[in-house]
Amino acid sequence: MYFSNLFMIPLKLLQLKTLPRLEKFLKPLITEKTMNSFNFLGSEETIFSNPDALDPDFIPKLLPHRENEQQFVATAIKPLFHGRTGISLIVSGPSGVGKTVSVKRVVMDLEEHEEADNIAKINVNCWKANTTYKVLQEISLQLGLRFIQNLKTNELINKVMDRLKQYDGIVIVLDEADKAGDTDFLYHLLENIKKRTIILLTNEPNLNAKLDYRIVSRLTPENLEFKSYTRAETFDILKERIKYAFYQGTWNDNAFEKLANVASGYKDIRIGLTLLKISGELAEQDSTKKITLEHVETAIQRIGNIKPAAVNKTFKDEEKLVLEICETHSGKTTGELYKEYKIARGKKSEKTFKRTLNSLEKKRLIKLKPTGEGFQGRSSIINYLGPERKLTDF
Repeated sequence: MYFSNLFMIPLKLLQLKTLPRLEKFLKPLITEKTMNSFNFLGSEETIFSNPDALDPDFIPKLLPHRENEQQFVATAIKPLFHGRTGISLIVSGPSGVGKTVSVKRVVMDLEEHEEADNIAKINVNCWKANTTYKVLQEISLQLGLRFIQNLKTNELINKVMDRLKQYDGIVIVLDEADKAGDTDFLYHLLENIKKRTIILLTNEPNLNAKLDYRIVSRLTPENLEFKSYTRAETFDILKERIKYAFYQGTWNDNAFEKLANVASGYKDIRIGLTLLKISGELAEQDSTKKITLEHVETAIQRIGNIKPAAVNKTFKDEEKLVLEICETHSGKTTGELYKEYKIARGKKSEKTFKRTLNSLEKKRLIKLKPTGEGFQGRSSIINYLGPERKLTDF
């Protein structure tokens, strides 16, 4: 440790009048490791330029190696531009191959086309909204309808139909469609909405065969399969994501190559994103501005043989812990909450803790109110808002 080395310097040497002579004495004592210790990150410094870019839900502007699939989705939507019904799709493939992010990127890009100005865009996760009523309720909310909590299913459908008269068509993306407890909502949508493109995203290779015949005969979907990324494609995608998430020059080449090699073996790009994030956090804990092979190897050991779904659950559990602390200690400062987090056996650094707070604020679960400079940098008061959104939020 460089602190102990400095304490061993005789007093007369500390009284040297010229810096060159002091430097000459100190140089043999400063190893490469202690040099890295001098190059520490300040309390408000970070190697992450945009940590949200490593979130599985982040939607980058460019999606390498998914251009053909995106064009296929765009072609299915395009008939709506000309007053015709669109093409419905069943988009299948294993987890972590870019299905959701590719489709969402295409739908987001509709905002840039004047022809799509009057086309409604709806996205529903059928794992969260897993019944016909919940799906219709979510569609209603996204269309801006209020005071719907006590309506019956048929009344909800009528409300949706009335609202859709304002639009030239609708694109409905149903993510994790195989997780829906029932699929009656599909029958209602197909029966009542004429100008539409319905896109079902699923991990199931044969979802078509599991749907009711009445639904399939009306849906007449085309199938779009997403293949797993190759090793070279995994390298390209992770390298592109680093540009979004980290400041330039923070990654050693051998560290990235090791990480990308391991990630490609999982056939799930989310594992690569997880490793990027953990490696960056480890570098910050070491107060260094460079992510090394050692950081990557430690990150790999941490995830071990963990399955992709379990990796995502780890991040959700971390957010849940921080949110519970915010609820219990609402009104306290960032520093006070971090102390409570450590008492609750939280293991992340203070920088990572603050990023989690920012993520929770973006989800409108908490509110951060800046208080100015604290003891170790900028501080905020955290107010808990709660997990339930009100209808007036839409």
